[in-house]
Amino acid sequence: MTHVQQRIQSATARRWGSAALGLSLCVALSVPSAQTLAMSAADDGPSIAPILKRDILVGADMWDTKPRLMSLTLNFEGIIGIPDADNPDFNIARAAVEAAGGAWNVVTTCSITPTQISHTTAVSPEQYYSVTGVHGEFLDVVQVQTSWPVRPSTLDGTDFKITLNNGTVVDPVAAGIVPNFEYNERSVLILNGEFGNRYPKSDERSRYPVKVEVVRDATPLQLVGPGGKLASAVGMTITNDKTPYDDQPDDPTLWTGPRIIAAKMTRMSTLGENGPVPLKRGLLPNDGISMYGEKRAQFRMRMLTVGGAFSPDGIFGMHPGDYRKHFRLVAIEDDGTRIPLIEPGITYYVDGHPIRIQGLADLGVKKDSYDDCYQEDSENQIDVILTGSIKAAKRIKVLQIPAKGNGYSPLYNDGGPGNNPVPGVRYTAPSPRHAVQIIDGLSDPMRATYRP
Repeated sequence: MTHVQQRIQSATARRWGSAALGLSLCVALSVPSAQTLAMSAADDGPSIAPILKRDILVGADMWDTKPRLMSLTLNFEGIIGIPDADNPDFNIARAAVEAAGGAWNVVTTCSITPTQISHTTAVSPEQYYSVTGVHGEFLDVVQVQTSWPVRPSTLDGTDFKITLNNGTVVDPVAAGIVPNFEYNERSVLILNGEFGNRYPKSDERSRYPVKVEVVRDATPLQLVGPGGKLASAVGMTITNDKTPYDDQPDDPTLWTGPRIIAAKMTRMSTLGENGPVPLKRGLLPNDGISMYGEKRAQFRMRMLTVGGAFSPDGIFGMHPGDYRKHFRLVAIEDDGTRIPLIEPGITYYVDGHPIRIQGLADLGVKKDSYDDCYQEDSENQIDVILTGSIKAAKRIKVLQIPAKGNGYSPLYNDGGPGNNPVPGVRYTAPSPRHAVQIIDGLSDPMRATYRP
């Protein structure tokens, strides 16, 4: 038996076996789409983990007036730390990734020579370590969302107890903020371990997290509020009743994939649009002004995602021109008339006041054209950039994910099927059809800054 065959046999047994969650956990600090960041950091020493603990928050978004946990999700299972995922021989890499339940995309249009990032979101143990300083294989990702940004130096795996649907309590060893590395992105907490499997809820073997509680450790978890005010997160808790590996009905409102949990309209600002040098290389600048220019980037509608970062198929990055495929803003006039803002580049009038969508930002850097190899930051904030009257911007009240029909397509997290799924493998679910109310941040952008 060859090395690759042994790897496939071992990975297949683990992936589709009895899901022995009673075994010792393999837990590590994690990133959805850590691969992109690991590749960026590969030349900067064995690990850049220490710089991610620095307490630097600059204009970091708050999503509520009070500190709280907003959500708990199992994002995906088993594709962080796949041995040979970064093998330069793509035949070996693909075999390893697919054996572990990951997806491997077929690249058809690419202006550069395709790399690992072009084909898969799976991460090798070496790439994982280069970002986290933690060794681990076949790790899962759990995402916890906070309404106020976190103080990074207080964030550790020992801050959390996670309860699975069978009553098992998991004590994570580590936690982190990556891939949300920009200084104005600090409210997404990523945990790793053996938190679930791919069985649907109808199967008694199904495992997924149902509760997370913040507990006191040596450095109790703190959140940062207005004026740099610190608030303890100890005692906060939230529940979950979904798994992205459930059977998916025909009704798109019931799909269990990634979704938007909050959205906020503000004036365009580049405050905090920066990050540590090893991570930002090749990914920044990606703000609205860098993408569309100062005259056109007047307003920013920022969405916050849960259940993972958004991708058209789970692997390929989103493009700045993808607004029409996935999103729809709705303005509401004084008399209650709803004005859907469907197409970018079209001027709409709300109570007689103009507003125009330019496109998406907070993805990757500006390019002359966008193809299968476009590299974006694959994290949990996406911006819709607008031009027009502030009176019209104030009337934009709803952000919708139509998900299906009328030219709309669903979105997936990094555990999605890609464009070439392996028959019989269960990948993560598509985003449901849903909508969120938009926070009016035009007068008060609700941002926190903290540098001790």
